[in-house]
Amino acid sequence: MSSPSPPERITVLPDALEALAAELAVLAGELAEDADLCRSTGHSFLAALGDVEGWTAQTATTRWAGLQEVLADSASALAGTLSAAAADYSAQDRSLAARIATRGPDHAPR
Repeated sequence: MSSPSPPERITVLPDALEALAAELAVLAGELAEDADLCRSTGHSFLAALGDVEGWTAQTATTRWAGLQEVLADSASALAGTLSAAAADYSAQDRSLAARIATRGPDHAPR
C-alpha cells in the first residue's frame, strides 16, 4: 500500500470570493422576483383559460415558481457561505500579519 499523496494547496482570494458572493446574492434576488412574477402569471392563465387548460397552466407555472424559489434560496445560502468564508480568510490574514509584525519575519509560517 502506498502512502497517501500530500494534499493539494488551494489559494483563496477573499476579494474574489466576496465578489462571487455578491453576484450570487443578486442572482438569488432576481430568481425570487421571477418566481413571484411566474406565480402571478399562473393566476392569469387560470382566469384567461379557465377549466382544465387554465388549471394545467397554473399548476405548471406554480411548480416552476417553486423551483425558482428553491434555486433562489440555495443561491442566497451559498452567497452567505462564500461571504463568511471570505471574511474568515481575511480575519486569518490580519491575525497572521499582526503576529508576524509583533514577532518578526522569523516567526512567519513556511
